[in-house]
Amino acid sequence: MTHDEARELIGAVPDDASAELLAHLKTCPQCQAYREEMLAFNAKLRRALELDWQKIQRTAPAGGPPSGLLYGGETATAAPVQPGAPAAAPAGPAPVAATPVADRATVSVLQRKARAPVAKHKRPRLFALAASVAAALVIGGTLWLSRPSESLAAEIVTHVEGEPNSWHKTQAVSAEQLDAVLRKSGVKLGNGMEPVVYASSCWFRGHFVPHVVVSTKDGPVTVMILLHERVTAAQQFNEDGYAGLLVPAHTGSVAVLSRKPMNLEQPAADVVHALQTAN
Repeated sequence: MTHDEARELIGAVPDDASAELLAHLKTCPQCQAYREEMLAFNAKLRRALELDWQKIQRTAPAGGPPSGLLYGGETATAAPVQPGAPAAAPAGPAPVAATPVADRATVSVLQRKARAPVAKHKRPRLFALAASVAAALVIGGTLWLSRPSESLAAEIVTHVEGEPNSWHKTQAVSAEQLDAVLRKSGVKLGNGMEPVVYASSCWFRGHFVPHVVVSTKDGPVTVMILLHERVTAAQQFNEDGYAGLLVPAHTGSVAVLSRKPMNLEQPAADVVHALQTAN
C-alpha cells in the first residue's frame, strides 16, 4: 500500500482500518501521525455535537403549554355546572349580525392575529434543532480550521520533519513514479532540474502537493510545489535548523529547504522554470 492510498482510506473513515492499512501504519510514522490527527478532529467534532445537543435538552420546554393555557397567553375558564343540571350542549356558531365591509376587514385581521401564535408554536423546536445542528457543524469545522497559528514556513518545516527518510535517498526515481506524483496535483516538471531522488504526494493545508527531494552538488534539497499558496515576493526563513526559501511561481509558489546553509536561489529558480501545469 502506498502513502497516497493509505491517506485516502484514513481521510474517508479514520475510525476504521483494514488489515492492510494497519500493516502499513506499523512501518509508516507519517501516515500514523496523519491518522491520529484525523481521529483527534473527529473526537472534537463529536464533543461539539454532544455539548450542543445537551444544551438543546436543557433549554427545551417539557411537553406542550400548561393545562388550561391557550396559545394566545389567555387562560381557559370553564363555566360552573349546577348539580342535577343537564350537560350543556356543544356551543354552536354564534349568530352573525350584519357587519359593514370595513368592520369585516377589521375582524378578519384580528382573527389572523389570533391564529398566528398557533402556527408559530410548532416551529421553534424544529428551527432550534436545525440551527443547533448547523451551529455544531460550524463549531466542528472551526476546530479543524483553527489549527495552531503557525506561519506557512513553520508548517512546511513541520511537514518535512515528518518524513526524515526522504533526505537519505540517492537513487533517482523513475519517470513514471515522478509523473504519477505530479499528475495527482495537476502539474508537470520539464527539463533543467537536478535528479529527483524522492517523490511523494502529500496532504498539506487541504490539498495533495508534490513533495520531492532534488540531489544538487551542494547536497539534497527538499522541494514542495504549493499551487494553492501564494507569496508576493521571495521570502527566506530559518526554522528548527532548516534553511528555506519561498518563491512565487506562475501558479502558486515553491518552497525549497536544506538542512545546512547553502544557496537555494538556483534550485528554486530551476523548479520554477521547469514547473508546468498539466493539461
